[in-house]
Amino acid sequence: MIEVMTRPVRWAIRRGYQPAAGDPPPTECVVVRPGAPGSRAGLPVSAVAGELGVGFGGGFALVLPTYVARAPLSSHRETVGELLAQLADLPPTVAARPRVLVVGMQWRDDQHDEAIERLERLGEITASGGGPTFVGIAMPQAGKSRMLNAAFELATGLGLAGVAWVDDDVTFSTGCIGRLLEDFLERGARGSAGASKVARPNPYAAARLLHRGKQITKTPKFGYPHGCCMVVDAELVARGIPDRYTCEDDYFCFALLDPRHENPLHRTHIVADAACYHLTGGPAGEIRHRVNRSLLTAAVLMSDFPAEVAGRYWRMYFYGLWPLAPAARGHGLRFAAKKWLLKSIHFVWFCQVTLGLAARGIVGRPRREIPWSAYTRHTKPAASPLPVSPTISRGEPA
Repeated sequence: MIEVMTRPVRWAIRRGYQPAAGDPPPTECVVVRPGAPGSRAGLPVSAVAGELGVGFGGGFALVLPTYVARAPLSSHRETVGELLAQLADLPPTVAARPRVLVVGMQWRDDQHDEAIERLERLGEITASGGGPTFVGIAMPQAGKSRMLNAAFELATGLGLAGVAWVDDDVTFSTGCIGRLLEDFLERGARGSAGASKVARPNPYAAARLLHRGKQITKTPKFGYPHGCCMVVDAELVARGIPDRYTCEDDYFCFALLDPRHENPLHRTHIVADAACYHLTGGPAGEIRHRVNRSLLTAAVLMSDFPAEVAGRYWRMYFYGLWPLAPAARGHGLRFAAKKWLLKSIHFVWFCQVTLGLAARGIVGRPRREIPWSAYTRHTKPAASPLPVSPTISRGEPA
């Protein structure tokens, strides 16, 4: 009954967002083998597997998507150094497998030569024997999902078992990447796994307010891997991310969500003892744009995927907003009331965004893109010893 009632709205929303179709952006790759002198540059991503040859089956890629204007070379070198340290501290079951470190460097306007040079410099610090194979991908700036798809194409050609990726503004707990990949292998290298995300607010009043609100609205049992540090299996890698979707973690959540299972997120997993730390929030205007983008993404995904998947996600997304979703239980009436109030504000904002898309679909003037909304402040937090809940994503029925 609900599916029949919502079908026209979902149809209108789908029509209200129609990104322009286009070919994948061109790529130029820099390849550095461990222990080998020099690098091989100028290859398209489709030719990298042939250049590297066999011997990578069942291995992993760790991808760092970034762009030239994001940070100076010194900062990119520091980040790559941190990833190399993580890859040097792997459990035996993970260390026994081939590893590829991929840096995706997007560029704009006249930054092409700088992007290639920066990748060559970054490749130099990975060239010592025993380290991972390094592949740098230069691409005109076209979004994180496009860069991940290029890395996925590379991984499929090499026959890797999974691809992990991290944001360039996070800090990792000791052994985070190794623990993440170990857990992924223990679960059969299927579905997705993610590190526990530990957020800290940036020093803005609006950011602190947003952080406090999220402590109330979040529901750990419905947590799924976040794009700041996660890994997906070879099947998902081979499928890639459709150009229609700009938020990779939300897309993979929908792709893996099992609406008929007691735990709809059983194909995903949060690794409690692998933590990544990040700063969140910014000035009020930037937060508004960021939340608006998140709501647009949720509306599009819920309109595109089957109704039973969308309905199950709705119950997780608005958990606590009774009677439209299950009431929050287990933390007392006062907490449930706070959650209901904040979820109500969330719902009203969601309806505004959704109806705007639906109206565009009805009049035939669809939105062509969902623009990225980055925070201006770009810093990394320090890791902290704060405990991470071991109950994340443990499958309580919704």
